[in-house]
Amino acid sequence: MTDLELKKSLLSCPGDTIQEHIDTIGMSQAELAERLGRSVPKLNELIKGKAPISKETATKLGYVLGIPASFWLNLERIYQDELLEIEQLEHLESCKEWVSGFPLSAMKTLGIIPDTRDKAEIAKSLLAFFRVASPAQWSSIYEGKSVAFKIELRYTTEPQAISVWLRLGELQAAQLQVADFDKKALRDQLSTFKEIAFSHSEDWLDQLQSRCASCGLALVYTPSIAKAPIYGASRWIRSNSLPLIQISDRQKDYNAFWFTFFHELAHILYHGKKDVFIEGLASIQPDPVKEKEADSFAARMLLSEKARGALALQDEFTAEWVQAFSQTFRQHPGIIVGQIQRMHPQLYKNYQLNRLKPKVAFKQVTL
Repeated sequence: MTDLELKKSLLSCPGDTIQEHIDTIGMSQAELAERLGRSVPKLNELIKGKAPISKETATKLGYVLGIPASFWLNLERIYQDELLEIEQLEHLESCKEWVSGFPLSAMKTLGIIPDTRDKAEIAKSLLAFFRVASPAQWSSIYEGKSVAFKIELRYTTEPQAISVWLRLGELQAAQLQVADFDKKALRDQLSTFKEIAFSHSEDWLDQLQSRCASCGLALVYTPSIAKAPIYGASRWIRSNSLPLIQISDRQKDYNAFWFTFFHELAHILYHGKKDVFIEGLASIQPDPVKEKEADSFAARMLLSEKARGALALQDEFTAEWVQAFSQTFRQHPGIIVGQIQRMHPQLYKNYQLNRLKPKVAFKQVTL
């Protein structure tokens, strides 16, 4: 017997206690109805649990049956609590099929849902995680046209996994202390962002996040999730008052990280608040003009035209040459190697060059 079946079998409405008591004292329902000043049909609804015991009814029962009103009101409260618990369990039972579509293993690892096989318990955690009342509301928000989420995932192959990754970013953003958005201040930080990329100190991720927050931009690092092939995303949340850039460690590549960051930053600086940009999903067709603008901005931030021209003229690349080039143009060797390998794909397997590329892996998400 399941927990739901057990609770249903043990459920007893206050009317059962009323019936037991009048049976004990030898009073019929008709007589009780007369003494209470109610019709027999109305009393029968009370006995069967179809009508609640009000304060007025509890007071009258106290006079007629000699049992305090507080007893009947407490009995009604307990019954309603048990009834609510059963209704909640029934609702969660109806959500079991919906649960199956989510990347449950990854979500357990991230601590989003409890480490259990009980799908009703998992459904409860998922509803709370997405802040929705039922699977229907989740579908409305993430697969339909919604005021809460401005891009439809219905055409993606894994909308559940993608929605989990995006929702994680919103929860991470809620943990940040972010100033009011200041576009000018954000633009003024561009040279600082490039310096952080060049220096690559131990706390570079924290430095970058802090600088963004001081300008009113929420920057979060969300570990990659299976079946959500996303590099990064940018959008405005909290009724378009807070810009959010969310980056994954999908490639674990330093050059890819910084290109994604500057690409998403361009969307925030130059494109509308109503747009949502998700990079890496072939099923979502982006605005080609805006994507080209973002790509161009990111390319300029990574390497100046002069540096890019110098790379184009070079035909032999060694680790020593890259290190010297790095100092000349004040850009991290890992980013330079990434740019070289994009221009010369045969160098992706060059061991000496690859040693200059730092790996990017994010910490465990704490919600």
